[in-house]
Amino acid sequence: MAIRHWSLTLLVACFSFSAYSYAAEQQQSSEQDLQQLRKWFSRAESIAHSPNSNEFRFLKSKLEGYPLYPYVELKTLMRYPFLSNKERIERFLTEHEGSPLDNPLRIKWLKYLAKQGQSQLYKHFYRDIGNEELQCHLLRFKIQDPKQKQAVLDEVDKLWLVGESQPKACDKLFSIWEKAGRRTHEMVYQRLILAADGGKHTLIPYLKKLLPQDMHYLADLWLKVRRSPSYVSRVSRFPGINPTKEADILTYGLKRLIWRDRDLALKSWEKLKSRFPFNAEQKQAIAEKFAVGLALKNHEQAGPWLEKASAHTEDKEIFRWHLAHVLRQQDWGKAVGVVETAPEEVSKDEQFRYWAARSYGELKASNKAKLTLDTLSGERNYYGFMASGKLGKAPSLVDQPIEYTELELSVVANHPAARRAYEFIKIKRMTSARREWRFLLSELNSEQQAIAGVLADSWGWHHQAIRTFAQSGYMNDVSRRFPLAYREALSKSAKANAISPEWAFAITRRESSFMTDAYSGAGARGLMQLMPGTARYLEKSRVQLTALYDPEFNVQLGTRYLRYLMDKMNDNPVLATAAYNAGWRRVKDWLPERTGMPMDIWIETIPYKETRSYVKAVMAYKQIYASRLGRNKNLFLEYSNMRIPELGSF
Repeated sequence: MAIRHWSLTLLVACFSFSAYSYAAEQQQSSEQDLQQLRKWFSRAESIAHSPNSNEFRFLKSKLEGYPLYPYVELKTLMRYPFLSNKERIERFLTEHEGSPLDNPLRIKWLKYLAKQGQSQLYKHFYRDIGNEELQCHLLRFKIQDPKQKQAVLDEVDKLWLVGESQPKACDKLFSIWEKAGRRTHEMVYQRLILAADGGKHTLIPYLKKLLPQDMHYLADLWLKVRRSPSYVSRVSRFPGINPTKEADILTYGLKRLIWRDRDLALKSWEKLKSRFPFNAEQKQAIAEKFAVGLALKNHEQAGPWLEKASAHTEDKEIFRWHLAHVLRQQDWGKAVGVVETAPEEVSKDEQFRYWAARSYGELKASNKAKLTLDTLSGERNYYGFMASGKLGKAPSLVDQPIEYTELELSVVANHPAARRAYEFIKIKRMTSARREWRFLLSELNSEQQAIAGVLADSWGWHHQAIRTFAQSGYMNDVSRRFPLAYREALSKSAKANAISPEWAFAITRRESSFMTDAYSGAGARGLMQLMPGTARYLEKSRVQLTALYDPEFNVQLGTRYLRYLMDKMNDNPVLATAAYNAGWRRVKDWLPERTGMPMDIWIETIPYKETRSYVKAVMAYKQIYASRLGRNKNLFLEYSNMRIPELGSF
């Protein structure tokens, strides 16, 4: 990309809808005109089921060239997906193929064609969009051609062999496939395994009926072990009639039992390992699960199992837990050994380089430690900042704003999907805006994606800017990737609750990337991802869920909650950060029982991967935001020497 920077004023002017036309022949529209078009669009969508009405025809004439006009046409075609509209539907699907406008109409149209028995048209319009029902209709039409029958049967094999139930539309196809002799007992058993191991276990009784009588007991064993892994602890329950298949079930059960009852799992393995023919792959799988499961609880058998698992794997997570375990013991010689025996790709990771340096330092190899820390301190991440803290030098932010030209920017801004996304933002239909944005990014190369990040940032659409830069691979535009969004609200609330503003920014950046309507699967809402129960507790009264999407109110509660956690955690921001993610009671359970330990070791031994990553990210973000807010202080000078106190001090 050519080197050229643009002022904020020019940037906004370039992206404003008042600065570019909706169609080549149309003059620039004023904001007032755009507001009128948005109202017309909303009305046109609502009456699209009456395409012959005078009002609808009037609105269509006014909306031509408006970015969201195709959504009006979509509404009409969705209402009337009939053969009489075939040409209009084909034209529409061709023009918008792959976009968010495509799938809703294509699915409805294909279902209509399937119902009408229009096999040729169905095959013409079909696209693979990951819809099993539509795929079954396609294969049912194709299998009628003798020349294609064998290839279709091969595809049906894969369609049938899944651990979930398939749509009823597949039943006729499966019947043809079954009559062709493709449903073997071994295939039924393989599907049963898929259903038991992570699939829909209620499918097992049905599959059991399809097996010969002498295999029924295997289906029963799978179901019993799925429901209760401790079932494997009684060897007598496994008769050894089919020892290889029984070993499969026992492997599955042991891998689950280690998380529920570690001592019972160890005892069961000792009884089972010599009685059943576990192969090398099964033994390794058991070793890896046992190693991690035991390390999580600092079990006395964790060390030997970690050694066993590490000897025959390149899995980074196994080596990470092996490293965490020896760090918990503060066995620095073994820590160096774990790093040096790890696969090259693992040992080059910043985490392993940091701990190699820490170990060298503890083993008095100071020159080796300093050399590694010095290299690492040039990186903008948790371990790089920790290295800078250990060395007492300024952290490196590696801030390199992206460079682009007006033409490159204009190409992205004028893409139809970008226009549609912007308009959806303006009418507050954020889900639709995000769908269009995802489609836009799929149409761009990595350099254009980075420029799209600039575009989203200029709209104040910060969470999409952050995600877009990450997708593009351009990570050094620090000001756009770590925006000072909602600065007044965050700074004011942080001050009112006696917490640092950089911490409030870091938590918000990690929780939602400044997405005001963020909603998690657990029910957390808004900028700082507050749970409704937490909001009620803080307010001492009922809180409307919609209120949590208000940025100022959400930030007020979020910063109050941070203050509450600081009080619970003796003003330790690292523990309070962990508590924001996992809950303060759980964090207290993770504290060392007898003596304190270095903070960096404690973080590495946090049992929850999500919380471990969360704490590291927030600490790094806090350093970045301290710099962005003008506080040129290395926060990691304190963190690198901090100790986590024992539970008894709370």
